[in-house]
Amino acid sequence: MAKSSNSVFNPWNTFYETSEEQAAIKERAKIRDAMKAEYRKRYTNPFNPPIGHLHDPALQHQFSAQVSYAEYLRPSPKLGLIAFGVLGAAGLAMVIRGRLKKRRLQQYGGGELTYRERWGGNT
Repeated sequence: MAKSSNSVFNPWNTFYETSEEQAAIKERAKIRDAMKAEYRKRYTNPFNPPIGHLHDPALQHQFSAQVSYAEYLRPSPKLGLIAFGVLGAAGLAMVIRGRLKKRRLQQYGGGELTYRERWGGNT
């Protein structure tokens, strides 16, 4: 939209472009419309649909399991052993840590450990 430097605003003018500029704008609009029509013809042709991807049932099963895995965890002896092992190991670790802490607190309260020994000896 090229304007001359001495042009003044006129509210009654519909266009401020020259007739050559208006013709160029119309030509570009025609080209755009032709490209849109070609695009619609290519991608909406019912006799030549776009080729998709190959469907792999194993991959679909994996993706579905990742999204909602609770539906695929069926009760079984193996699953029970795994759950018992994981929860048992976590519970055992908590019990051992609690007993060690209790013993340490008894040593602190009974005065068996000095402040120096509490921090690992010679620090």
